[in-house]
Amino acid sequence: MTVKQTLLSKTLALGLVALSLVGCGYTSPELSVSLPSSSNQSYNPRTVNAASRRSTTLPGQLVVKFRQPLSNALVSGFSARYGVRVLKTSSLGAILVQHNPQLSSQQVMQTLKADPVVEYAEPNVTFRTRFVVNDPRSADQKGLGMIGMGKAWDITLGDPRVVIAVVDTGIDMTHPDLRDKLVPGFNVLSPGQPPQDDNGHGTHASGIAAAATDNRTGIAGTAPRCRIMPIKALNSEGGGDGFSVATGVVWAVDNGAHIINLSLGGEAPQETLERAIKYALARNVSVIVAMGNESTNALRYPASYPGVIAVGSVDQTRNLSNFSNYGKWMSVVAPGSQILSTMPMQSVYMTSAEGYMNEYDFMDGTSMAAPMVAGVVALMKSRHPNLTPAEIKARLEGTARDLGAPGFDERFGHGLVDAPRAIL
Repeated sequence: MTVKQTLLSKTLALGLVALSLVGCGYTSPELSVSLPSSSNQSYNPRTVNAASRRSTTLPGQLVVKFRQPLSNALVSGFSARYGVRVLKTSSLGAILVQHNPQLSSQQVMQTLKADPVVEYAEPNVTFRTRFVVNDPRSADQKGLGMIGMGKAWDITLGDPRVVIAVVDTGIDMTHPDLRDKLVPGFNVLSPGQPPQDDNGHGTHASGIAAAATDNRTGIAGTAPRCRIMPIKALNSEGGGDGFSVATGVVWAVDNGAHIINLSLGGEAPQETLERAIKYALARNVSVIVAMGNESTNALRYPASYPGVIAVGSVDQTRNLSNFSNYGKWMSVVAPGSQILSTMPMQSVYMTSAEGYMNEYDFMDGTSMAAPMVAGVVALMKSRHPNLTPAEIKARLEGTARDLGAPGFDERFGHGLVDAPRAIL
């Protein structure tokens, strides 16, 4: 049985199917993870304002949740009733529908909701890395020192049994600072293919979290002895959809991840992704999410979902980075300006189209702050394996160094992560 057949068999039993209306020009399941077709411009992660103006949903796509577990008979009957066919499956009890663009999504949603087997229908929203805003090219990396990693490493370097899943654009599995740190991962976009990074963003985030340390090569990761699970849920330009991200989250949970890093976000909520995050939290998996880089306190997802550790960015002077989002749902801040980390060894989108360097380079963004916190959480989990996600979140917030107005405030959350205090 192939990997794709095995996944389909498992997820049919659990209840999530992706469907498309017949005759709508659909040619390949991979199209369901592309950026909105209304955009004729390649996504530029530095062009935040332009990215914000794009559609927050994928045209013609809906995610529909069934009230009962899926079976081949149920799927077959539903397909015949609405003229749809299966595209993808996951374990969240929903289906992905591509409808005729001449019909409004609202019309189709109302039709599907009227079916007694349907629990809900919602748009398939877009998510992007979108958190890299410039390239400072500074040789002075102070992030790890700012959160006390030297003292933290005196306490623990991490347990190799603790796994951080990076749900992103994949990881360069050939990188000398990463290749010996990996556990088996998953390519949501092309099941059966390795989750190799063709963008660069996922490799950079992974190095921050847990690059190999004391190996005479490159940089030190925040959690030196913990391992990385590469999950490719975003495409080569750093874009994707909530259905794919949710699928990646559930796969990571089901395959042994203890921490999930989501350095991605979007403007629209999606119940399917929120349920995936609830699934992770209920199974003792902490979820760390980047706040975003638009200098706004407008709601962003999944950062504002309950239970996640939402991370903003500070610069080297401990001021809020001029790009960082903020808000009452933010847990903590961590260094996100001038962060050096791993980059793919070969040419990828960010090195060929964005001017970044191969092997190592600096980036700015809450995408960089989040995996630093994910690494600290991995060290906490290494030393205190029985801590729940809620306890880890409370401890991380309770031990943070206060910044800004006394106590919690919307610009700094509970303050700057203090790694040794959180671990102890």
